[in-house]
Amino acid sequence: MQLQQKAMTKTHGEVQLRVQSQKSPLRTLTYFLFAPSVLLVLAFSYYPALRSIVGSLTSWDGFNPPQFVGFQNYVQYFTNPVFPTELRNLGILVFGGILISLIFPFMGAELLYHLYPRWLQGVVKYLLVIPMVIPVVVVINVWAYLLNPSDGLIDGFLSLFHVPAVQWFSDPKTALLSILLIGFPWVSGLGFLIFLAGIQGISFDIFDAAKIDGASVFRRIRQIDLPLIIPQIRFVVVIVGVAMVQNFIPILLLTDGGPGNATMVPGLDMYQSAFASSEYGYGMAIGTLLFIGLLIFTFLVLRFLKPRT
Repeated sequence: MQLQQKAMTKTHGEVQLRVQSQKSPLRTLTYFLFAPSVLLVLAFSYYPALRSIVGSLTSWDGFNPPQFVGFQNYVQYFTNPVFPTELRNLGILVFGGILISLIFPFMGAELLYHLYPRWLQGVVKYLLVIPMVIPVVVVINVWAYLLNPSDGLIDGFLSLFHVPAVQWFSDPKTALLSILLIGFPWVSGLGFLIFLAGIQGISFDIFDAAKIDGASVFRRIRQIDLPLIIPQIRFVVVIVGVAMVQNFIPILLLTDGGPGNATMVPGLDMYQSAFASSEYGYGMAIGTLLFIGLLIFTFLVLRFLKPRT
């Protein structure tokens, strides 16, 4: 019996070696094709990130040789009076953006999935997806017009109910809310497609079983749909969190961090410090802190938001 097992093991090993030898040209071709991409990623993605970490320990104006200052840039940023305001604004934007990107796209995906007839479902899906190709700057300019207190459509509509004009971007109480309002009703986006794909991936047998058991719509969503699309929810939370931290373009174009510092965020502070004040070391320090914060955020989301099925 032992001799038979040894013979079978030897035969199995010979088969594996033969298969590996047959695949070696393909493996070599794979290495050859991947090598340029890996080298380009290392050169244009990882090297700038490492260079930024090293540069955050220096004082550099972009022209003269950098001078090593240790953690002085980090201490300067943490002791900056604007730092608590930036942190609060960033937290509001990230939390609000994640809520918006989870609730409304999921509701849109649920409604679209159960929309009949099927041809109408396809039409509505394309109507909701087409706005994704519009440049971000165009969308921002459109919303700047809509929220204009003088001749904007939103204030014009509110005036019909005798509501006074709202200073959306010039009032510290509404400026940050106005940034989150961009994109209303927040259905047209990548999250909508991700949730729709997740719901479409659920087996029809599960929906039929829930229908036979007499489960209501809300119970089915709570006990079937949401648990089964946790991977999609986790992915949306990560990409939206990263996007809200990195994307300061709406704030730059609409408020430039104002009024006062009501909409100032670390990303905009980094941009202004590096490209307006030529304090590249200080800007790199802020960028490094954002990088570390995003790593921690991503780890926590992947650690605690796990599928239960």
